[in-house]
Amino acid sequence: MLALTVPTLVAGAAPSEGLPLGFPAELWAEMSEDHRTACTKAAALLAAFGEKRTESLRSVSRHAGMDIGDALAGLRVLDGMDLVEVESGERGPIVTLVALPEDHVRIVGPDGAVRWVFVARPLDAPEIPPEQLN
Repeated sequence: MLALTVPTLVAGAAPSEGLPLGFPAELWAEMSEDHRTACTKAAALLAAFGEKRTESLRSVSRHAGMDIGDALAGLRVLDGMDLVEVESGERGPIVTLVALPEDHVRIVGPDGAVRWVFVARPLDAPEIPPEQLN
């Protein structure tokens, strides 16, 4: 059984920054207050999964101590970061955790513009045919 590391994070925060979802302080400061709030809700949802990988949205929001509207705001962030898959269920959305946030890497392009690359760790190793390995 795969042990998830989400509960060891402080509401999904990067240990070195203390910010949700591994965001560095520089990137966090550039976000709108509404987006920061949604990211905080997303981190709380991640932590609410505990050892489970698949939960109903209703259940995970209850474990996170938030109403369904707040859970949907967090879920939009998680879905946008490709950390979850969402399917319809008989009694509402079913959310499956597929990856955990690891880092945001700052890159300065040749044009001098700063860009951020998000790194997430998939919970299941990708299946790669042996002939494609080097």
